[in-house]
Amino acid sequence: MKPLKFPLITITCAFAVGIIVQYYWKISFSILLISSLFGALLFGFFYWKSNKKIIQNTTFGIVVYLLSFVLGMITFFVHLDSNKQNHYSKKTFEVTNSIRGVVQTPLKPNAKYNKYFVTVTSFNRANVSGKLLIYVPKKAKIILHSGAEIWFMAPVYSIPKAYNPYQFDYANYLEKQNVFHQVYANENYLKVIQQHHNADYFLENLRNSLSRSFDIHHFDAKTKAIVDALLLGQRVEMDTQTVTDYSNAGVIHVLAISGLHISILYFVLVFLLKPLKRVKFGNEIQLVIILSFLWLFALLTGLPASVTRAVTLFSFISIGNYFNQPKAIYNAMAISAFLILLFVPNAIFDIGFQLSYAAVLAIILFQPFYKKFHFTKNKIGIYFIDTILVSIAAQIGVLPLSLYYFNQLPMLFLLANLVIIPLSSFVLIYGILILVLNFILPEAAVFLGKLLSFLIQLMNDYIHWIAQFKSGIITNISFSAIMVLTLYLFIISCLFWIYKKKRKHIVYVLVALFIFQISFIFVKIAENKGSELIVFNDKSSLIGIKNRNTIIAYTDAPENHIATLNHYSRGTFSDLLRIFPMQNVLSFDEKRILIIDSLGIYKTSIKPEIVVLMQSPKINLSRLIKDVNPKLIIADKTNYRNLLKVWSATCQKEKIPFHAIAEKGFYRLK
Repeated sequence: MKPLKFPLITITCAFAVGIIVQYYWKISFSILLISSLFGALLFGFFYWKSNKKIIQNTTFGIVVYLLSFVLGMITFFVHLDSNKQNHYSKKTFEVTNSIRGVVQTPLKPNAKYNKYFVTVTSFNRANVSGKLLIYVPKKAKIILHSGAEIWFMAPVYSIPKAYNPYQFDYANYLEKQNVFHQVYANENYLKVIQQHHNADYFLENLRNSLSRSFDIHHFDAKTKAIVDALLLGQRVEMDTQTVTDYSNAGVIHVLAISGLHISILYFVLVFLLKPLKRVKFGNEIQLVIILSFLWLFALLTGLPASVTRAVTLFSFISIGNYFNQPKAIYNAMAISAFLILLFVPNAIFDIGFQLSYAAVLAIILFQPFYKKFHFTKNKIGIYFIDTILVSIAAQIGVLPLSLYYFNQLPMLFLLANLVIIPLSSFVLIYGILILVLNFILPEAAVFLGKLLSFLIQLMNDYIHWIAQFKSGIITNISFSAIMVLTLYLFIISCLFWIYKKKRKHIVYVLVALFIFQISFIFVKIAENKGSELIVFNDKSSLIGIKNRNTIIAYTDAPENHIATLNHYSRGTFSDLLRIFPMQNVLSFDEKRILIIDSLGIYKTSIKPEIVVLMQSPKINLSRLIKDVNPKLIIADKTNYRNLLKVWSATCQKEKIPFHAIAEKGFYRLK
């Protein structure tokens, strides 16, 4: 049996699983190397023997999958920057560090800072490698560009973990992009040494030039932001309200160049170039034009991960169609995913990567059933029917992941997609035409641009109208990783039943549904087992006590903690949330917790195990320790930082554990 006869998609899956296992288990390189050498020997042996016995073909297949699995683990290890010997993190951090590097990517700024990824070349006069996240204050009026070589003096900080349980973990997100530390640069200690005219520099300049070409139209800010997002993949200027509206309507994918936009371009190109099939070498010319146009568009958008994987996917589909391979699309998906993960293994953790492949695979798998719903022969009618069916198929494909990552379900997504997909498709193609005209016929571009502005405004208004229906979106849905897997198992079993068209196969659907229900019950029981106390990391004081499926929260400002408590109740699968005013004494698991606020008043008769300090109380901590003899002292985020240092020193002297929420994050007691 030849290796290429094995399903490429299962080999790619084994490779991806290897990456995931290595990320969580962090197996040493020596073990990985021994495993790979052993696997290679087995591969060679069973490949040589594979033509003799059938059983050995099966064994050979298992070896191939195991070898692919180990290769995935090695690939992740090699691409993890922190494993490199010259990574800056292996150097000694000083109070203030001398750092030199090259700006890699400008990021979306926040209210106070511009943000950049910087490739570090020198750290305290030592040649190093690695990436840093650098914050530059906006008031400094220093704008850095890709390729700028900079020098700065600054402390290096770890990127803070999630402030509270079940919230978005920014540190984990950046870690998967090989970014482990951040720097706040002072404009007085930041210098641009030189501007390198590298590929990133030219791409950024090109995108900026293309974006500025639309200035002749005098679009309003929202319209211009949509143009930049759709045509150039830039969402820096996108306002929060627009993003929220598109998200609540279930069409946020329209604002990020991804598989949707690339598929639109691909099918439009195939349609326009169809006459070439009638001429000599027409197929070859068509293939070259399609590949060139797709990769040129990818370059113009700066080669973001979403565009790269989509262009790679449709490039292989084009090649497969050229060779007239009936199963080209499945092989294309497998090969494109494998190549992306081979060079960027962290892409497996990218939400966009997961959603793109899930959506495309679902659309393909459901495609054989589309014709059954063609109730008309009219081409326009068929187009709208297919639009609806494709939207439903894609939504089914991404449903488990959407529930897990976003914890919401837009119920009106079909109503939104029915209008937005064909409208955004036309806007994309029409926008590219106007982009070209901006340079060669600006007068014509301005005239045609009025229609583009109208269509974008129409699109925004329609989405805003959809998003206003509060009942149209279910939020705060509890969902776990195991439920993602079991829900996909249910979807696959339904597809299997539909494909086979046999009633007896409905048993697989029922079994899968039962497994999904069991997984939900199992997760809920596991989360509601036992109890815990949480001192949250919020600007105002918040303490929560969870007992099984009930959460009791104590705070004097409940309106400040709605999001925090929603995250916590959703993550713990809790059914009941009750909020009470902050108390002076709390009880948890036969332990007494003394709460001391700004008044600094407490009873010496209370002998608590834990003392929580909040709102910077004016107390003598040494005296308090002698009075109540606690086993632990916690200071929440409402205290002044200068007090934290004093309290920490006091606790160290008295040999009492001290937990500062502002420095160490939330405190959990089980």
